[in-house]
Amino acid sequence: MIDILEKNVYILSAQRTPIGYFNGVLSPFSAPELGGKAIEGALESARVAPGEIEMVTMGCVVTSGLGEAPAKQAALAAGIPATVYSRTVESVCGSGIEALVSTLDVLRLGRAQLALAGGMESRTNAPYLLESCFMRTGAHYTKGERLHLKKAGAYRWQYDENLEEQAGLASIVDATTYDGLYWPVEKKFMREYALAFAKAHKISLEAVNVKAALSYEKARTAQTKGYFKKEIIPMADIEKDELPTDDELEKMREEAQRDIACAYNTSIPADNGAAVVLSAEGFVKIRQTKPVARILGYSRVDGPAADFIDSPVRALKGLFAALTEKGYDEEKFELLEINEAFGIQLPFFEQNFPRRAINVNGGAIALGHPFGSAGIRLLTTLLHAMARLGVRFGAVGICFGSGGSYGLAVEMI
Repeated sequence: MIDILEKNVYILSAQRTPIGYFNGVLSPFSAPELGGKAIEGALESARVAPGEIEMVTMGCVVTSGLGEAPAKQAALAAGIPATVYSRTVESVCGSGIEALVSTLDVLRLGRAQLALAGGMESRTNAPYLLESCFMRTGAHYTKGERLHLKKAGAYRWQYDENLEEQAGLASIVDATTYDGLYWPVEKKFMREYALAFAKAHKISLEAVNVKAALSYEKARTAQTKGYFKKEIIPMADIEKDELPTDDELEKMREEAQRDIACAYNTSIPADNGAAVVLSAEGFVKIRQTKPVARILGYSRVDGPAADFIDSPVRALKGLFAALTEKGYDEEKFELLEINEAFGIQLPFFEQNFPRRAINVNGGAIALGHPFGSAGIRLLTTLLHAMARLGVRFGAVGICFGSGGSYGLAVEMI
């Protein structure tokens, strides 16, 4: 699916919270709280009042345990009225861009003039899920039999009998892993597909580790030089992304000498919120406001789960080909933000997009991968980097589990 926009849709602002590692500095905050802070920052940056927003769409992957309507919770936290249409969308790691793409249609159809799209995720606070049946047979219970529970509140339950035995026979599922990294249809983790891709394409461990080291180096440089400062909205007293210490990096490097898809050379689980304010052309003319950028078009490719590794290349190449037909020069898209789900992808990205600057401030290997907000985080970082470097055209690419990717192209105003 490729869509080159005929009607202008503008980005008025793009902001994000800091990124926190799993069990890290953002652990006290839920996904809606992170999303709410990002929305608040985006509104302030766009100089738009909360009551002017007509629709809010937020991507979030692991919604279990968040309560009803996570997007509305985030909107309310940012001061947006309860009367505003709010919705949560889920398309695995593509959820943030899915939120943006679905908002484009509303703006182009004239059903709204001003809207907000974003993403949010607290992988740290994703719940453990207690499966309903015993996973093996015990003294009092048979495998497959339902747990014996009693109500302990409006939505809480407790074991009704033989607590220790039931707890030992029950299965507890990690929601962030199962909902974000596991493909039930083939009973495989995304890591397994990544390893198969590396083997099939003869991608070496040494090449992957070189790219991973560069991601850490670029992220540290960007933080030291303050390149992220304008895009980050502080979360309480947390103003910077959480990056690994020298000791932590050294420990991860040891494992990376043996494993091509380990903590050092694969995206780190993370927490984050990110948001963009979007407007139709009518709003810009009436308010006489200057947008940050214009969205040129987007693409989405879907396929077998095993194909997710190289799907950003297919999505971006298809998008660039369509833009070329409209008179754009593909070579002018010189700045790319492509999600580093696995370091295995990086040599492949560089082979397919030579002479492009990819992830100039580091990527998810160093910064972390917050599922639902990842795509909008990439877009936010891209736009601020384009402004700093004076680049006119740029694009985002992000793969998602189950097999697919989004591509998004923008032009600075």
